[in-house]
Amino acid sequence: MSDSPELAKNIHRTSSVLTRVADRTLQECCGFGVTQFKILWMLHSHQEGVLQTTIANWLSQTEAAVSRQVGLLSEQGLIDKQVDPENRRNHIIMLSDDGKKFAENAMTALMKEYKPFFAVLSGKEQAGLNVMLEKIFYAVIKNEVKEGK
Repeated sequence: MSDSPELAKNIHRTSSVLTRVADRTLQECCGFGVTQFKILWMLHSHQEGVLQTTIANWLSQTEAAVSRQVGLLSEQGLIDKQVDPENRRNHIIMLSDDGKKFAENAMTALMKEYKPFFAVLSGKEQAGLNVMLEKIFYAVIKNEVKEGK
């Protein structure tokens, strides 16, 4: 795998520039940044709700940092919090109805912004790249779980 350093560099560069584009787009259209969007989209993907600690782990952030973001999103009426009946110290976080619409509108704005960048690849190439990135993602997650990270 002699191209691994080049591959790693390109993944990081692409991730960084797409994050910068996303942050700018989300600030302009929605008034918040990538971190809050990631929370909203995670909740959109898990409509039954998730623990605040799960969000922190998924984002690789402290629970305090996520708690601040959750508080802001809650003040805006985009999420609802309820006490976990199995452990009253935990909170289950879920999207409000307004939050669902807001998350979908934000994703639509991002996809509109990303579309010309993704268009440099054919549909088949995009599908293939998506499969490859998922393989890498799940390999990393599997390794982290194995190592207890």
